[in-house]
Amino acid sequence: MTKKFWKRFISTAVLVVLATAVAGLMFFKIAQHKIASSLRPPKMQRISKSAPDLTYRTLEGAVRHTSASRGKVVFLDLWGTWCVQCVAEMPTVQTLYDHYRSDPDVEFLIVSRLDSPFAVRSYAYRNHLDLPFYVTQHEDVPESMHLNQYPSTFIYARDGSIAAHHAGAGNWSDESVIQFIDNLKSQ
Repeated sequence: MTKKFWKRFISTAVLVVLATAVAGLMFFKIAQHKIASSLRPPKMQRISKSAPDLTYRTLEGAVRHTSASRGKVVFLDLWGTWCVQCVAEMPTVQTLYDHYRSDPDVEFLIVSRLDSPFAVRSYAYRNHLDLPFYVTQHEDVPESMHLNQYPSTFIYARDGSIAAHHAGAGNWSDESVIQFIDNLKSQ
């Protein structure tokens, strides 16, 4: 095999890899847009379910637990930067967070599963999001919180119980979600 052959082979391989990466990114963005344009408000039905204590980490590595948020209404979103539904709903989560940003009775925990802190920071920066992002590992998520779909969202009542949960993407900026959270705040 000649040197010219190997140069051509390597150049072709690099182009194929680049073309595949661009096509994959385009597919992800198109799917994200399609999902985002058809998001519906989640159906919020009040439940009262014992909540396990989820362990998560700040992007700087400090360990936290959901039990530390007792006394507040908590919006917990388990998501990933690799999940097209998660990415599609994130602007609506940002809008909901903006509504409650200065409310000391409501806390947001946007916890990425299987992502590094760097990946989460990079995603937030690229998408102009300033949500309170955290990370966790699969083994740190209690079995009872596995809804078998991403994103998985839990809303905790002040007493620390799970007041609602939703599997899949939703339009979290809908007025019905705000009313649900406001009702929990008053209890």
